[in-house]
Amino acid sequence: MQEEVQSRLRIVAALSSREKQKYIKLSVVKAWIQETRELLLNPTPDIDSLLQELEVVHEDVITYRQNVDKLAEQQQSKYLDLYTILPSEISMQLAEVSLALGAIEDQRTREIKEEFSSRIHNISEKLKAISAKFKEKSPDVDHAKEEAKSLSVNLDSCGRVLSELDFSVQEFGRRNPLLSKQLGDSISKLSEMHHQTTRLTDCRSNWLKKAVCYLDEYNEMLDFIVRWSEKAKSLLRANIIWNSSVHLQEQIRLYQAVLRESRELHGDLESMAEKVELLSEVLQVESMSQQVCELSRQTEELQQSIRIRLQSLEDANKSMEALEHEVKALHVALEQVQTTLTSPELARQSLKEQLSQRQRLLADIESFKQHVQAVQLCQSSLQVPEEVMPNLGICRTAVRLQQEASQLQHMAIQQCNILQVKQGHCCSSITLSSVLHSNRICTAEFL
Repeated sequence: MQEEVQSRLRIVAALSSREKQKYIKLSVVKAWIQETRELLLNPTPDIDSLLQELEVVHEDVITYRQNVDKLAEQQQSKYLDLYTILPSEISMQLAEVSLALGAIEDQRTREIKEEFSSRIHNISEKLKAISAKFKEKSPDVDHAKEEAKSLSVNLDSCGRVLSELDFSVQEFGRRNPLLSKQLGDSISKLSEMHHQTTRLTDCRSNWLKKAVCYLDEYNEMLDFIVRWSEKAKSLLRANIIWNSSVHLQEQIRLYQAVLRESRELHGDLESMAEKVELLSEVLQVESMSQQVCELSRQTEELQQSIRIRLQSLEDANKSMEALEHEVKALHVALEQVQTTLTSPELARQSLKEQLSQRQRLLADIESFKQHVQAVQLCQSSLQVPEEVMPNLGICRTAVRLQQEASQLQHMAIQQCNILQVKQGHCCSSITLSSVLHSNRICTAEFL
């Protein structure tokens, strides 16, 4: 009986010692569980650090789970050796610890999935933002280049982050294949998005290179049109010189040269509109479109004004040449008569011969009527402004020549009268009277 009591005491002592060791081990596990829960509730902001911490948690969970399982087996075995069952209290504690470890493992998996998903979402949003920015149109080429450079840097950064994320997912997939496959599909879609954005970047860069050339060509044509417009405006602002056909012809040649230069304007404006259409792929071209429309309207108005001015010059030149021709013919005729009347040879002839010569000159002066009429007709049809006609040298010359013709006729008549008196011939007097009557009518028409 005494031996049985001692045996029971030894069993109780052994159980007490084992219980003490069990509680120590479980306390360690419970403390770790509490610390780990606090870590998971307050994760590190840095994803890489968090993943490292979660990886440590995962390894600790595996270790503690193994320890708890081993402890449970030991407790079960020892109680079987004592021919008794494992107390429910111990079973419950072991079960609680196992559940807590499982919950931590599940939470750890969720945290990793959420973190990976968050990183995937952030990269996706950045790529979408970069893609949207690349599709936006810039105000000018320099701004577009700067923005493209900045976006390319951001895209490269996204590429590096994506590569690191892909590597992390692959590492994680070794312990969680199912979750890794889900994340891997998202990474693949993200990689395709990154590839498309990279192609968009390359396309944008190529377009910007072309845009520089298009813009240079546009500015070159713009410079030509602006210089032509300034030349045309300056020409139209200048006063026309109506003095003579020589001046008019010089101005006609100048206007014709400006019009010849304008033949390229229509083609240049069409080409500029095409360049604007091409540049609209990457630039804001509203102002350029308005500029082309305004230049087209302005150049058309200038061309039309120059054509009208040129037509006026050509009409004026044609009428001026006719007037100058008739004035010159009248001047030549007058000079011939004046030369004959003032010739020393005529004075050395006999009175009869002088009278006869002057009578023939009076008959010639009668033909001045046609010249004078031709000059007057050309003057009336002269295609110049009325206000400038009185100041034209050719018009003053025409008036002077008409006056000289009238004076020359009077002088010839007077000379004939003097010669006729000296001769005293009646028949000659009758003949001269007839001529004088006719020449008086002519003189009146001259005036």
